[in-house]
Amino acid sequence: MTLKVGLAGAGAFGIKHLLGFSKNPDCELISIASRTEEHAKIASEKFNIPKVYAGNDSWEKMLDSEKLDVVSICTPNYLHAPIILKAIEKNCHILCEKPIAISHEELEQIEPVLNAKNLIFFTSFQKRYNPIFNLVRSAIDEGILGKITSVRYFFSHYGPYKSWKALSEEKWFFDSEKAGGGVLLDLGVHCIDILQYLLGEYDKVNGINFNTSCINMQDEDNCNVLFRFKNDTLGLISVSWCNEPSETLDIFGTKGFVKVDLSGRNSPSYGPKNLKKNKVIKSLLDYKPTNESDQNKLIDHFVNCILTKKQENPNFYDGKKAVEFVLEAYSFKKSS
Repeated sequence: MTLKVGLAGAGAFGIKHLLGFSKNPDCELISIASRTEEHAKIASEKFNIPKVYAGNDSWEKMLDSEKLDVVSICTPNYLHAPIILKAIEKNCHILCEKPIAISHEELEQIEPVLNAKNLIFFTSFQKRYNPIFNLVRSAIDEGILGKITSVRYFFSHYGPYKSWKALSEEKWFFDSEKAGGGVLLDLGVHCIDILQYLLGEYDKVNGINFNTSCINMQDEDNCNVLFRFKNDTLGLISVSWCNEPSETLDIFGTKGFVKVDLSGRNSPSYGPKNLKKNKVIKSLLDYKPTNESDQNKLIDHFVNCILTKKQENPNFYDGKKAVEFVLEAYSFKKSS
């Protein structure tokens, strides 16, 4: 069975999705919808996609006109929920960029109609496909570090339109109505998803501090969130659009710690020294990043789930929990 795929949003992340689907032998790229006709045509020519829909209602036209099996959603955040709802109505399997929604109301609209259909839904949490996280998870699950007491995840880059080349002149990331939030909604959803993958569900957010430090925008470009997991582990997520690119994960337990530089520039550090004798820690120290695309791995997994009719993670619920975490943190901003 060849899956007919349509893309909504022909920007920089849309191109990444197209690369993944174009390399999968079970997929055929049928159509592109973009608010900007020029971007859609460039993508259609590059990937030999026959149908192009342009304009603000392009995604509606595409879903009404084409008989698609799959919709990949890479539009600005405020369009994610409306497109998801329309795709569900049209019985399309869905891969959606994060965040999958920007409000509790949107999540509440999506969940019941999605549950009523037998559709595969993936949230585009491609970081899960970095093999280093499975090594870290093994160290946790096997009790090598003892009871995990606290974790810290730091993630930063130069910010939108500096860390990657924008195809559009519209800087919607800095528009609160279209983005739904700032750096926490952009980078923080990845952090909390990985931490929940490693440690289980978070319980509650305890506090937030934030600044608008380097970008002329209403929402935050620097942010720290304190929170607690259901297993009582304490968590700290720090995200920024104002720093050198950096991504680190520190995990502390009653028997030891590991600190991982996810950029791969530095080897993991650990303690105490005798942990090096452990096979999992040795594998973590020996790990070398590859050039394999985590996004392509996610897309291949998504396609396989459709073909085998088996919903796996990262699913709608994973995307929902990440958005709920950010919205709970934002509630502290309002109270302050």
